[in-house]
Amino acid sequence: MNFSVLPIRDRFGVGPGRLFINGQWRDGGEGRFDQIHPSTNEVVTNLIEAGVSGVNEAVAAARHAFDNGPWRKMAARERKRILQPIVEAIYAAEEEIAYLQTLDNGMPIHFSRHSRVSSRVAADNFDHYAGWIDKITGETFPQYTDATNLHYLTFRDPVGVVAAITPWNGPVMTFAMKVAPALACGNTVVLKPSELASLAAIRLADILAQSDLPPGVFNLVTGGPITGQALSTHPDVDKVSFTGSPVVGEKILSTSGSNMKRMSLELGGKSAALVFPDTRDVRVAARNLMGLCSTFLSGQVCSTPTRAVVHKSILDEFVHHAQEQVREIRFGDPFDPATTSAPIISKRQLDRVCSYIESGKQEGARLVFGGDRPGGHLANGNWVNPALFVDVDNTMKIAREEIFGPVLSVIGFETEDEAVAIANDSEYGLSGGIYTTDLSRAFRVAHAMRTGSIGINGYSVMPNSPTGGIKRSGIGREGGWTTIEAFTELKTVMLNLDA
Repeated sequence: MNFSVLPIRDRFGVGPGRLFINGQWRDGGEGRFDQIHPSTNEVVTNLIEAGVSGVNEAVAAARHAFDNGPWRKMAARERKRILQPIVEAIYAAEEEIAYLQTLDNGMPIHFSRHSRVSSRVAADNFDHYAGWIDKITGETFPQYTDATNLHYLTFRDPVGVVAAITPWNGPVMTFAMKVAPALACGNTVVLKPSELASLAAIRLADILAQSDLPPGVFNLVTGGPITGQALSTHPDVDKVSFTGSPVVGEKILSTSGSNMKRMSLELGGKSAALVFPDTRDVRVAARNLMGLCSTFLSGQVCSTPTRAVVHKSILDEFVHHAQEQVREIRFGDPFDPATTSAPIISKRQLDRVCSYIESGKQEGARLVFGGDRPGGHLANGNWVNPALFVDVDNTMKIAREEIFGPVLSVIGFETEDEAVAIANDSEYGLSGGIYTTDLSRAFRVAHAMRTGSIGINGYSVMPNSPTGGIKRSGIGREGGWTTIEAFTELKTVMLNLDA
């Protein structure tokens, strides 16, 4: 039976999108565009392309609010008083935000409500960073020489106007990961959500609009590449915080240096998970890794391990359990709690995923299962069955390039050194995994792997722990104190007590 996402749109009263600038919801911009739902390719809503003119207005509002408004000068207690009610407001709207996120990107509703990208986790981020406000401290330094009576202190000042650009695959969590610490540190923000997924961000912006934030402290613009480029290159923006593709991130880095903008870039990944023969349970490792590619967002997460580097003695067992896991997935209406997996975000990305599957076959990898498209009531959506390749060489395209889809490549190894070499032979370095019961090996391999974060027998992200990548996977970290550092400038004050 065919399904439609439009009843959910109507249930939550989703209408044409607007911009939020200087404390007011408004129209304008330089045109409009449709947001399409990937499970059915239905038009969900119509959004504003803010363009250069809309970005100019939003940045001007943020600039004025930072330079002349009370926010950055406000006492810590007052700033906390304003941010803390936002936490409870997000909790109160948890169900609606989750449904809007699924209306954005097709994430199964169970994951939208209960996973690490849920609105509850977004609220946790606001709570965590509101708690930092009165703990952003500097240092004092011992007198280095007695030649002078100079004393040295450091302070952390807000960096200024922040351009926050969020991706389509975790619009709720990344909104909070960027906006909460930026505001906690006293910055002002212009946020642009992905043009593929703006509804949840608009609802979160509405929560901030109803708070006591001064006008211009938070602004939201919608749009595509034109709007994104105008925002990231704007001369009055002091910092860009971007999560998205390496191609876009590299472009931002190359075009945003005219005023030495500060950068936080979380980009792509081609992460490897190393499965050693002493792992506690091959079945668990296989189901975890295949499940990350086949359920939730169907491999459309930058930190997903898409290379399973498996010891040859357990490779066949690993493949068997991976195939058993895929038999349990369910496609369909993303608002049905029984649905386990998301569609591919767009027709363009679907074609890209399918082209990689064909590439794997042509280069000599063996497709064990999947890679075809389901028909019937799913034919109108961007669905593809999860694929697993074996006999993969690390030089193949499917092992080197980020596919961003439900494709897992299994690469065999014999020695620990060989496994580490395979993992490190990548232009990416965002995350990774190690499955072993040998604690010494776990730490040895974790130190040897060149990547930003590593999960040993499991992986998750929390508001108080840093994440981020090296190499082509990005610059900087998000999470905990590292984010406070990223949204502040360190100032040294020298005090002459003899003057």
